[in-house]
Amino acid sequence: MVHFGVESAITMEIYIWNTVIVLTKTAFYVGFACIAGYTFFGNVYGGNTLENGERRSFSQITLIAALIAFLANAIWFFANTGAMVEEGIVGALDLDMISIMWDSSIGDTTLWRLIGLIGVAIVVISSQFCVWKLTKYVLNAVLVICLFFLSYSFTLAGHVSVMGVFEKGLLMVHVIVMAWWFGALYPLKKACNKLEFEKLYQLMERFGKQASVMVSLLLIAGLLLAIQLVGGLDALLFTNYGQTILVKLLLVICVMKIAATHKLKLVPQLKNNDGRKTLSKSISIEMFVAIAILSVTAVLTSIVGPVN
Repeated sequence: MVHFGVESAITMEIYIWNTVIVLTKTAFYVGFACIAGYTFFGNVYGGNTLENGERRSFSQITLIAALIAFLANAIWFFANTGAMVEEGIVGALDLDMISIMWDSSIGDTTLWRLIGLIGVAIVVISSQFCVWKLTKYVLNAVLVICLFFLSYSFTLAGHVSVMGVFEKGLLMVHVIVMAWWFGALYPLKKACNKLEFEKLYQLMERFGKQASVMVSLLLIAGLLLAIQLVGGLDALLFTNYGQTILVKLLLVICVMKIAATHKLKLVPQLKNNDGRKTLSKSISIEMFVAIAILSVTAVLTSIVGPVN
């Protein structure tokens, strides 16, 4: 009975740590997407279309997202330490184990993400005070570099970390395009509420054309990675990892259907009285599905693993 009780306690502890790991990963992914949205769509409205107050609001939201991602990254590190030691909070804060984990791939991932997130915070704060266009270009370039740091961190831990340069490159392309797409949703929703018809229509048309190319890259990179990781049809259908990938694929199909509805139906109807409101609501639904995709991805990279 004592042995059974100890096993149950250990199982419960592992379950709790895994839950924390998945939640913090999801929070980091959302923050990463918000940062990408600010990087690529901070000036998406063209020129000075947005009022300064709206720009500051966007910057503040991005800064909050970076802070949340920073905290999530730190908690993720300690949760991995706790899961390794299996001695509760005390084990997660054990200095010897922290040192060991810091020297592992988990520590490398944490460090690259900390550097990237600190860089993002500095750039976002600095952008509030710069007035020269050249300075803004430099800050945008630094943001792109920070995004590269953050995307590179995905290759340091998990299933892809033991694979080759090609697979790691595919993963970086996949996560950057994912962040570009999901990060665009909030700025586009804001645009529905703020821009006049002509500028909103041009913005949505331009984004639709860009998304056609970017989503193709996303699917190609994701498909090639899935083939490498799953290994075969049987593994896809009859393993936890394969079935979780199928759930993610189903959600991706849903979000692509929503995006296609935007491009083919809702954007052409923007002239109608309710067209703008309908598009805004649809983007909100797309954001919800995007968060679901990020959550499933966190499960894929934390709890379940490929059989090969």
